[in-house]
Amino acid sequence: MTDYRYIGKPIDRVDALEKVRGTARFVGDYHLPGMLYARCLRSELPHARIVKLDVTPALQVPGVVAVITSDDFIDHGRFGFPISDLFMLAYEKVRYVGEGIACVAAETPEAALAGTKAILCELEELPAIFDMEHALDPNAPQIGPAREDGKHPNFLGHFPVYDGDPEAVLVDCDAVIDQNYETVMQEHAYIETEGSLAIPTVEGGVLAYVSCQSPFIARGHIMRTLGLGETAARVINPPVGGSFGGKDDLNYMTAGQVACLALKTKRPVRMTFSREESMIASYKRGAMRMRVRVGADKAGKLRACHFKATYDSGAYSSQSPFTSWRASIHAMGPYRYDACTVDLTTVYTNNGFAGAFRGFGNPEVYAGIEQAIDELAEKLGIDPLDFRLQNCLRLGDTTPHGQTLTESVGLSDCLLAVRKASDWERKRAAYAHQSDPDRRRGIGVTALFHGTSLGAEGTDEATGTIEIHQDNRVTLTSGLTDYGPGSRTVYCMIAAEMLGVDIQRINIHLPDTNLAKDSGPTVASRSTMLGGNATRIAALNLRQNLDYAAADLLGCEVFQLQRAGESYLGPSEEPVPWEVVVEHARRMGLVLSTFGRWSAPKIHWDEEAGRGVPYFAYHFGAQIAEVEVDLRTGLTDVLNYYAAHDAGKVIFPQGAYGQIYGGVAQGLGYALYEDVDYMDGYLQSINFDTYLIPTSVDVPEINGSFVETHYSQGPFGAKNIAEPAMVPVAPTILNAIAQATGRRVRKLPANLERVLLGETLHKKGSPVSCKVALKSV
Repeated sequence: MTDYRYIGKPIDRVDALEKVRGTARFVGDYHLPGMLYARCLRSELPHARIVKLDVTPALQVPGVVAVITSDDFIDHGRFGFPISDLFMLAYEKVRYVGEGIACVAAETPEAALAGTKAILCELEELPAIFDMEHALDPNAPQIGPAREDGKHPNFLGHFPVYDGDPEAVLVDCDAVIDQNYETVMQEHAYIETEGSLAIPTVEGGVLAYVSCQSPFIARGHIMRTLGLGETAARVINPPVGGSFGGKDDLNYMTAGQVACLALKTKRPVRMTFSREESMIASYKRGAMRMRVRVGADKAGKLRACHFKATYDSGAYSSQSPFTSWRASIHAMGPYRYDACTVDLTTVYTNNGFAGAFRGFGNPEVYAGIEQAIDELAEKLGIDPLDFRLQNCLRLGDTTPHGQTLTESVGLSDCLLAVRKASDWERKRAAYAHQSDPDRRRGIGVTALFHGTSLGAEGTDEATGTIEIHQDNRVTLTSGLTDYGPGSRTVYCMIAAEMLGVDIQRINIHLPDTNLAKDSGPTVASRSTMLGGNATRIAALNLRQNLDYAAADLLGCEVFQLQRAGESYLGPSEEPVPWEVVVEHARRMGLVLSTFGRWSAPKIHWDEEAGRGVPYFAYHFGAQIAEVEVDLRTGLTDVLNYYAAHDAGKVIFPQGAYGQIYGGVAQGLGYALYEDVDYMDGYLQSINFDTYLIPTSVDVPEINGSFVETHYSQGPFGAKNIAEPAMVPVAPTILNAIAQATGRRVRKLPANLERVLLGETLHKKGSPVSCKVALKSV
């Protein structure tokens, strides 16, 4: 095993001190002389035609400087990928409560709010649809754009996987589970709400500080919707106070709005959201309804799976096509089958809108398949962990997609690791024979696989640069955003390891479209794999030049060089300081600024056939939850949690463990508390006093571990960890609740009522929370 100096070793985060000391400057911390404050007028109806929009009264409000609408953008500010159905501000109609209609810039936040209230906006209410199951009914109101293919306008996409005929196989199975499962929307709940600052430049362009997941995507939307050239728009990522997928389309809208206002007023303009405005306006994790049928023979061999689901994208497409595709790829779970079909349909409704969220569709489908696998094991009388070990994907297996797994498959080892750590056999047996009538314990398990990076969703590459300055400082750049996981620290570790220098020499710029090159969005847990490889290549190119300089200086061949700390040694074994080698390289005229690009292996997915190679590698993992349920109240306490993950080589241990702990905590909320409840299109919880998320009191003792299976294409053998840590948490907890109570909760969250009564409750009341809050937003 290679003994690295930094890789896999404890190291301080590069941004730790500024965050601990409170000196990190987020968008909301910027205050410039003459800066204006922006605020949006937002829709109070879930679906309506804009009959009249007169902004002149707002301009009469003291302190108001400018007002913009969709007319102030090219093509009315249309943007979005892969479907351009979003607008910087609503055009012709609104599709959800909270959609931005007009934007005001004023001297004070109070004047901006008064300006939005003065706008004359007449909306003609249109029929709306809130039930995803009826979105494609022939008489359903049209939410999405008209289609040329003759399909229903509310149809957003169909995402299949085909492997044989599961219907024929299910008939011959000895045991079959046929159940419905449901997940609800989830709020990102990041500490920092949305925000952007735009500053007009002297040449007529704009500089924007945007709290987002890709400064290049933000720049592209600003350029296209405002008619700016590439050099006229610059976007910088300040520190981002959490994202989990949420700092995407809505913040691109915000960036476009303040950029437009800055150009119009020739003054800096900043917009930041209150928590209420953030929750009302922002997109969520999409909701999903699933019917899962799985069958096995009496010996416990899985034979067939038919997974059918409907996904609610809400009012706009956003990232739902990508989310839905990823969900379809993983819906059958990490198992072998004789036949398997996944049939996932995505639709428009007027329930806010859905977009990217940690796990990208996989937490939803795992809430279905991993409960169904548990129920099938129970029906067969087989221990659920043994059942998974018997059927899980292993090295050399072929997935239902038709992909043969040739390396880095550590799922069985992960299952064995959590079984040992949790004392599974003893607890499972003990909890099966409890006598306390009021409180019962249970223990549950899940397994997962999760595709690494973007996969066949699109071109997948990243770049990085590295430069030695005159004072011998080393500076890195990357186009990828670090919104918490620690990727900037990972890049510094890789650069220091490859160059053989002290990590204190390494500095890294914040992402800046004028300094870095486009590396795609920071999504899909791709930062370490893509950005890490790009940094490694850039550092290798730089080290090669330094090695030439050292060999020239020491009068030897490159292969004869050795390193002692930072110093170079030749045949004479007299150490030469790194700084001396750098200076000699300058005298030789060797470049000390290098570039690295890494492109993911080429893969292919056939959408019509529903087969191919969707991802070039997979993360594997297993998790176990131990719960105690109060049978009198339905209260569930998660006592202990065990997680083992195959992330390849772990480069930055604190960051990797942090992802496990954070993923479990976020999944805990998804499992037990969080419910974005839209009633007739109105959000019922608009702040954290009623929208419940876990606190430190709720988070259990978490035992995290890693199974390091080397992946040949990864930097130092690394894969990914950020998203997969959350993916299986909800079904893990639900499986434990099922053992404790003897009944299933098949709709998230497993709140007090559902755990106590074991049924889906339909809430009654008036849709007022969001509507009332909009009056003051």
